Amino acid sequence: MIIVYVIDNYGEFSNGTTVTAKRSKEKLEAKGHTVRIVSAGNFQGEGYYQLKKRRIPIVSYVAAKQKTYFAKPDKNIFNEAFKDADLVHFFYPFKASRIGVKYAKKMGVPVSSAYHFQPEHVTYGMGLGKFGKPLAWLIYKRLKYRFYNHVKHIHCPSQFIADEIKRLKYKNVAHPITNGVEDIYFTQPDRKKLPKIQILSIGRYALEKRQDTTIKAINKSKYKDQIEVIFAGLGPKKRHLEKLAKRLKVNAKFNFYSQEELIKTIAESTLYIHAADVETEGISALEAIASGLVPIIASSKKAATKQFALDDRSLFKARDYKTLAKKIDYWLDNEEERFKMSESYQNYIRNYGIDNAINLLEEMFKEAIKDKNKELATKTNNGQMIKKHIVKSRIKRIGSTLFYYGIAIPILGLYFYLFRGLRIKGKKHLKHIKGGAVLVSNHIHKLDSVMNALVCFPKKLIFTSIQENFDTPVVGQLINILGATPTPKTVIETKVFFHELSRAIGKGRFVHFFPEGDLKTKDSTIREFKKGAFQLAVENHVPIIPIRILFKEKKHKYGYPFFMKDRIIIKVSKPEYPNIFLLRKDSINDLSERAYTSMIAASQTE
Repeated sequence: MIIVYVIDNYGEFSNGTTVTAKRSKEKLEAKGHTVRIVSAGNFQGEGYYQLKKRRIPIVSYVAAKQKTYFAKPDKNIFNEAFKDADLVHFFYPFKASRIGVKYAKKMGVPVSSAYHFQPEHVTYGMGLGKFGKPLAWLIYKRLKYRFYNHVKHIHCPSQFIADEIKRLKYKNVAHPITNGVEDIYFTQPDRKKLPKIQILSIGRYALEKRQDTTIKAINKSKYKDQIEVIFAGLGPKKRHLEKLAKRLKVNAKFNFYSQEELIKTIAESTLYIHAADVETEGISALEAIASGLVPIIASSKKAATKQFALDDRSLFKARDYKTLAKKIDYWLDNEEERFKMSESYQNYIRNYGIDNAINLLEEMFKEAIKDKNKELATKTNNGQMIKKHIVKSRIKRIGSTLFYYGIAIPILGLYFYLFRGLRIKGKKHLKHIKGGAVLVSNHIHKLDSVMNALVCFPKKLIFTSIQENFDTPVVGQLINILGATPTPKTVIETKVFFHELSRAIGKGRFVHFFPEGDLKTKDSTIREFKKGAFQLAVENHVPIIPIRILFKEKKHKYGYPFFMKDRIIIKVSKPEYPNIFLLRKDSINDLSERAYTSMIAASQTE
C-alpha cells in the first residue's frame, strides 16, 4: 500500500504522537509499504512533503514552547502527496487535516484518522483543570462535527478513548489499538541489587501530568530521605516543579533523555509513578512497565493509563498525594511482592508490543479501503436496487415503526407474556451498552424474532433473516412489515449488506442475527455458528450479546401457562467484546467461540 500521513509537526520527536508516527512509519515500510509524510515540521527526507506553518495568535506562541506547530493546508501539496495513494491517514483534527480530508475524498482516496488530541489538553493548558469540563465538552462536539464526522475509521490509542467518543455519540468505527512498545524496552534488569531507591516518572511537564502530586507524595513518604525521583521530559512547568521540589526538600532530577538513556534509567529504577489527570494512552508508562517496573497509576476519569494496573495496589485517586505516599511505602515495604508482580506486569504488557500493534493498524487501513469499495458498490445500479431491500423508504420506515410499536409488540407481547409464560432474565445487561451492538440467539421458534424484540424493547431492533423466510406465509409478511433485512447471497449483496448495517450500528442501533442459520423448532442444542454476525461486530468494534431461548416443561400438568406443556425462558448473557489484541480473523473466531460458550452456559444456570 501507499499510505500518506498528514501530521502537523512531524520531526519534533518530543511528544508521544510524533514518536508514534515515526515508529509506525518505519514498521510499515519494513513490511513493504510506502509511507509519505505531509507536515510543517522540521524534517527532510524522501517522501516528505513540506507544508508551511500556520500562525494562530497566542495559541501558536504557547504551543511552540512545547515544540508543537500547526500546518497550513496547501492544495498543491495535497494533490502531489495524495496522487496514487491507497489511503490517507490524519493524526490531528486541525485545519490542515480538515481541508486534507476534502481533497482526498475529491480524489477518491480512502481516509482514516487518529484520536491523539484530547480537548482536556487545551483546558489544562489554560490552567482551568477540572473546571474546564464545559469547554472540553464543547471542543469534543466541535471536533466531531467539523472533522470526525467526515472520517469513518478512527485509531484510538486506548479502549478509554474509544469508549469516550462513543459516550459523546461519535458515529465512527473506533479501533482501540495501542501505539505499541518497542522490543528494546522489554529488558530483564536485576532490581534486587539496586544501590538506591529511584522512582521514575515520565511525561511532559504540564499541569495535567501532575508531577506536583508525585513530589508531594514523596514528601509524605517514610522513605523520603532515601528516595531520588527522576522526572523525564520537557515542558513549561519545569521551573515551577523544581521550586516545589526544592521547597519540600525532595531529591528530584528533571531531564530529557534519549531512548538509550531512558532505557538505562528505567532499568535502574525501583518504582514507576504515573500521576496524570489526562492521558490518551500513556505510552511512556507502557515502556517503563515493559521492563517489569511496578507502576502506581492515578485513577483519573480522563486518563487511559489506569487500564495498565493489575490490581488496586497500583492505583490511587487522582491528585490524592497522601494515598499515593501510602502506596509508595507499601511497595517499598514489600520487596518480595514487588519482585513477584514485576514478572506479572512484564508478561501483561507483552500484549501491547509494537509488532502486533502495527499489524492491527495495517488491518484498520485495509478495512478503510474495503469500506470505500463497499460504499462505491452501493452507488452502482445493482447496488442501488439491493439497497432498496435493506434501507426502506421513509414512508415504509414510518409504517413499520407504527406497526411495530402500535400493533406487533403489544399484541404479540401480550400473547407471549400471558399465554406462553414468557420470562426474560438478564435484560439489565443491555442498560450499560453505549452505542450499537449485535445480538445473536438460537433459532427454535417461528416468532423468536419477536421474542428478541421484546428483549430490547423499547429499543427497535433491526432483524436479519434468510431470504427464504420472506416467502413463508404470514410470518414472511410479518417480518417484512417489521423491517427485517434479508441476508445476502452474492458478493455485491454482501458488500451493501455490511455497509448499511455498519452505518446503522454507528447510529447506535442494535442488529440481530440467528447465527445457526436455519430454524429448528424447540431444538435443545446449540448448533454451529456462521460468522457473519461476529464479523460485523469485530469490524465495528461493538459487543455481541448472546441470547438463549429455552422451553421449560411445567412442574405441574395444570400449572401456568394453561393449555401449554411448557413455558418460554429467555436468558440474556453479559456482552462479549472483541479482543482488541487479536487480528481480525482470530478476533472473529474468538468472539464466536465465547458467544457459543456463553449460550451453552445459559441453559445450565437458573
